[in-house]
Amino acid sequence: MDNRSETPKTRKSRTRPLTALSLMLSLMLLALLLSLGVVFRIANLDQKIFWVDEVATAMRASGYTKAEVTAQLTDGSLHSPAELLAYQRLSPDRSLSQTLNALTRSPEHAPLYFLLTRFWMQAFGSTVGAIRSFSVLCSLLVLPCLVWLCQELFRSYSPTPALAPIGSTAAALMAVSPFFVAYAQEARPYSFWLLTIVLCSGALLRAGRRNTWLSWAIYALTLLISLYTSLLTVLLAVGQAMYVFTVQPHRSILRHYQWAIGVALVGFLPWVWVIWHQSDALATNTTWMRTPIQPFAMIAIWLYSFAVLFFDVPVVAQWSWVALLQATIAAMVLTVMGIALYRMAQLPHRVGFFLAALCGPIPFTLILLDLIFQGQASASPRYLIPSQLGVLLAVAYCCAESGLPSYPQKSASETPVRLQRQWLVITAFLLGLSLISAWVNLNRSPDYQKAHNRHNPEIAALVNQAISPILVAEPSQTMNLLSLSHSLSPTVHIQLLPLEQMGTVLSSCQNYFVFNPSPQLVTKLHQIETLRVQQIYHPQLITNKDIHLSLAKTQFAACRAP
Repeated sequence: MDNRSETPKTRKSRTRPLTALSLMLSLMLLALLLSLGVVFRIANLDQKIFWVDEVATAMRASGYTKAEVTAQLTDGSLHSPAELLAYQRLSPDRSLSQTLNALTRSPEHAPLYFLLTRFWMQAFGSTVGAIRSFSVLCSLLVLPCLVWLCQELFRSYSPTPALAPIGSTAAALMAVSPFFVAYAQEARPYSFWLLTIVLCSGALLRAGRRNTWLSWAIYALTLLISLYTSLLTVLLAVGQAMYVFTVQPHRSILRHYQWAIGVALVGFLPWVWVIWHQSDALATNTTWMRTPIQPFAMIAIWLYSFAVLFFDVPVVAQWSWVALLQATIAAMVLTVMGIALYRMAQLPHRVGFFLAALCGPIPFTLILLDLIFQGQASASPRYLIPSQLGVLLAVAYCCAESGLPSYPQKSASETPVRLQRQWLVITAFLLGLSLISAWVNLNRSPDYQKAHNRHNPEIAALVNQAISPILVAEPSQTMNLLSLSHSLSPTVHIQLLPLEQMGTVLSSCQNYFVFNPSPQLVTKLHQIETLRVQQIYHPQLITNKDIHLSLAKTQFAACRAP
């Protein structure tokens, strides 16, 4: 039959089955991606390195401080790995008040996540898998909350709430994002912080739309929870204030917002008091942020922090054709992000300003501080989570316009077929990269996540294979030893010694290993003529200033075979 003879009614009846089939396939694909996201988050949950930051989580939640643990271990005695693990588990003799005391000694970390972790440990145990499972739960809860946030942000673009096309696309991208999967498996506040950010942002948009006392009270509560989860929420609140005063001119809305922000800030005053009285501890605990990084390396890290949303870019010490290909793929991902942000800037101010308020304040402030004080606070991808969330929302919006059947399409003249196909290819490209990256990381952690403790398995293997080994370290290595204890054999003995006692103790016929010796200790040991010191592990570094762990072995002259 000639197509020109078809009536609009005939054409509509022929396309209805195709649309229904495409919708079903889209929902099946979404369900598959969400299921894979769950699998990626729970796979090998208890097998990955439990690094020093996670040790700090378990230790504080259990009611111990770093100073207390160091003092108890630096007694000259030999300790077993089990004794070190005990400081990372709940004990009947450690009360909630001791947990609160431990948290106030680290004022740079807001306390709510750690308190919830303690209650979680009381309910489900203190194993590595149990502690990390709280972050897994938070990460999974983010997905439906993200759909709701997209509904609030893109209401005029998603008139059918049941379909939630942009939200479902954002949830699919986040479900398999290697970055968000990695932090879903870590016993740190970042997945919980992400959840509070999504809830707080959605609550703000809802309050601005409904403008009731209840909706603003919900916003105040979610903001307060986020403040007690991360101090960086203060910068996010500044961005939200700029958004409200720019986009919401109504006097009633501004009055309600001022009430809500006032309630949240007053509720946060108790922790502000803790920060004020523990300012010395705050300065000491954040010393690493003031370590300078070369400008080129800093820029590379900034770009890297966003590329890892969809592609876990390997960190390599030497260039090769494979490294060049990986850098090219990362550049393509960043280009897609740039295009998505540009398109978002062309949307109505309500959407564009909101994403600017979400993406801008934290990196802008951290970069400015780093430029002024020559630090590296902005070089931590985990601190940029609100910005990464904003970028993911922008990409999800563009991908949802690729012509997916679940999307309530605008007319063909508004969304050209060619543009739809381009974004459909981009969507497949990003999802494919994310799936490959998450699959590669099933049995490992990303290079940016575990810092210097990613070398724990190699060091533990060398110590474990020795006969009756004694692992010696300085008190400054307490946290690293607590991390390493998860990989050590029960036959290993551990001894923490002050620098001045090292030479005397090591000058004996024992199978001694020196864990991550400081330059001062290395110099002291080399000055002992009867002691032979051999470095048996030193990782390959990207730069000379990379923080790393090393291992040395000592041999007393009188014990050497003739």
